[in-house]
Amino acid sequence: MSFDLLLKGMLLAGNGYASKLRRFNPNARKYLLFVFLTTLNAGIYGVIFNLYILRLGFGEDFLGLILSISATSTGLFSIPAAFVCDRLGRKRTLLLSSVLSAISLFFLYNTTTPELLVLFSLASGMASALGLVTGSTFLLENSTKEERMYLFSMSSLIYTFSLLSGNMLGGFLPDILADLISAQSGSAISYRLTLYVSLIATMASLLPLAYVAEKNSKENNGIRGQLHIYRSIFKSKVVRQMTLFYCLYGIGWGTSLPYFNVYFDTVLGASANQIGIFFSLSQIFMILGYFLVPVLTERTGKVRLVSIVQILSIPFLLMFVLTNNLLIAVIGFVMRYMLMNMANPILNSFKLEIVQPEERSMINSIMWMACYTFVGVGNYTGGLMMAAGDSRMPFMVTGVFYAVTAIFYYVCFNGLEEIIKT
Repeated sequence: MSFDLLLKGMLLAGNGYASKLRRFNPNARKYLLFVFLTTLNAGIYGVIFNLYILRLGFGEDFLGLILSISATSTGLFSIPAAFVCDRLGRKRTLLLSSVLSAISLFFLYNTTTPELLVLFSLASGMASALGLVTGSTFLLENSTKEERMYLFSMSSLIYTFSLLSGNMLGGFLPDILADLISAQSGSAISYRLTLYVSLIATMASLLPLAYVAEKNSKENNGIRGQLHIYRSIFKSKVVRQMTLFYCLYGIGWGTSLPYFNVYFDTVLGASANQIGIFFSLSQIFMILGYFLVPVLTERTGKVRLVSIVQILSIPFLLMFVLTNNLLIAVIGFVMRYMLMNMANPILNSFKLEIVQPEERSMINSIMWMACYTFVGVGNYTGGLMMAAGDSRMPFMVTGVFYAVTAIFYYVCFNGLEEIIKT
């Protein structure tokens, strides 16, 4: 892509965002603030939590276990979460998600007992399921077709900017807090205090949700009605194909994603401070990627763009894992992160467009169940590989699954996109 084309794309995207942003309804804007606050917690957590568990004296195999428990819990609870979402309403479900997340994380950060770490990882996964199932449906219901791609992309932009801020805080806070309490830099106590700070953002996220105007859901058809929708959805070949895609995508995602910071730490010798900077740098590039998604989508189509960016991310993943040079590894990490995640707003919106309005929360839950259940499988498998000393293998497995899912997505859904457009 030439510089002139890139610049033109950015200008077009900027004009599009400006006009569409003014049309976002108040509920959508409050939800975007909620996304910022909850993701700030996630950004700190993403840099620190894995390192914290290792500093407590546990190995990569146990880390893989609790990450697997959390992801699998998210996946398996996604179906019940859809029922909760339709029965309680979007607003109350999001509130419940934030409250449960804050409580589970607080106890997760205050125990060193393996059994309790597993238990509260399970609870944290349940909280995530409530938020994941409800979030995309909430955005879809609070946007028009013309502004939808911009709203989903704006949500991803804010998510990325907040993750960037959290990564920076996660990188620098441990040293600052260690100095304040005269503790060793990089110690478990400095990491724990940093994780405490991250909880403040989760609790603050309750404020914008409190002012969301709840819409009367037309989907609340009772348990029998919801079960009927659930059964009827799987009669669709497209839904079955989409479910298989998310299963394969989840394995590829889960096998390596939680271990980038571990690889930086144990293989490349980077400090928590450096890892925070690397993660933050990836978020800066991701902001650029999300900013361009609506314009690129209009040029190439949603399905084609998803496949293109997934394929393009694979060489950079290999660059990351096949070098001992920290600078080259960082370049590979940043570019892979940007390209792979550019698909997210498209994936999140397209899966809701292939079904009827009353089926949206259910299809959302099915896809997240498929994805996160296999993310859990990937997490545990990747952890075992890392613990066995085969640090590169999780990333190689991810590359294979990225290639398979990119081709599968294009073959199955490119024609369907054309039908939906008409």
